[in-house]
Amino acid sequence: MIQELRKHILVWRTDPILLAIVDIGQEALSGLLIGGFFALASVGLSLIFGVQRILNVAHGAFIVLAAFVTIQFSLILTPLLHLDPLVSLIVDFGVMSVFGLGVYFLLIYKIENTGFEAPLLATFGLSVFLEYVIESGLGPIHSIDPSAGRGALAENQLYSYTSLNVGPFFIQEPELIAFIIAIIVIPLLHIFLTRTYYGKAIRATAQDPIAAEFSGIDIRKTRMLSFGLGSGLAGVAGGIFAFTNSVTPFLGDTYLLPIILVVIILGGVGNIMGTLIGGFIVGLLLNLSDLLAYSYLTQFGFQADVGDLLTFLIFLIVLMVRPSGILGRGIGN
Repeated sequence: MIQELRKHILVWRTDPILLAIVDIGQEALSGLLIGGFFALASVGLSLIFGVQRILNVAHGAFIVLAAFVTIQFSLILTPLLHLDPLVSLIVDFGVMSVFGLGVYFLLIYKIENTGFEAPLLATFGLSVFLEYVIESGLGPIHSIDPSAGRGALAENQLYSYTSLNVGPFFIQEPELIAFIIAIIVIPLLHIFLTRTYYGKAIRATAQDPIAAEFSGIDIRKTRMLSFGLGSGLAGVAGGIFAFTNSVTPFLGDTYLLPIILVVIILGGVGNIMGTLIGGFIVGLLLNLSDLLAYSYLTQFGFQADVGDLLTFLIFLIVLMVRPSGILGRGIGN
């Protein structure tokens, strides 16, 4: 039996067609797992925009800030209290929820009804400010980036360096953790929005804030709740990000935010379950496009990063066919 199994393994390792199938399967599997992280990173912004029509362009910076909270947790509290760095995800959710509430009251509260532009510019300025604070510190506050801009991972943990083998495929543990958290958290958020009083209040506020207020709903409280909850979810995504990537202060704007916007638009703005599906689609597109670019297109003079271009081209085609996203708009629509 063992000898037969070894023969099969040798066959697929030497057959070019089987190798190509394995490569495609590996990239598709990794894409789905990464898509779980993209969905988790996007769902908070989708919630905020769906309820308040505010495009918080500092959302990527929120994720990076939470990633550095996890990194500092792993450097200080993990060896001191012997806590697994994954515990920091709870801390990230709490810290970023409180931080989001602070941002709402200090920055968003008085301008959220003045139109789309003012909150957009305010959160853009906040994003630049957070990047500066993360990289350089502020006055007596030291920088929370221990790598001085070179890129840092969560320390005192093995998740970033271990993988599981499933037949010819391997699964990176942080990607699997992010996938599991996404398929638990996002359906729970959907249930919260559809089955609980506060969730229904959030949906009513998103649909018609004036009618919701006349119905006795405190729309300020629901908007505050949605912004705090969306920021907390960004915190959870940031904690996972610290296990899967070398984090620098500017990744929020240069890498995360464009992908997050694609996920939200594909899944349908404010559509919570659509965000999960959009994340999976974007993860698959990115990985399979990269495989196509590296394996074939580079032979014809294309750059290795043309896979990202293919992903966004496919996104534009889907958007032209179905502008409202795959599952349509959600929450109050």
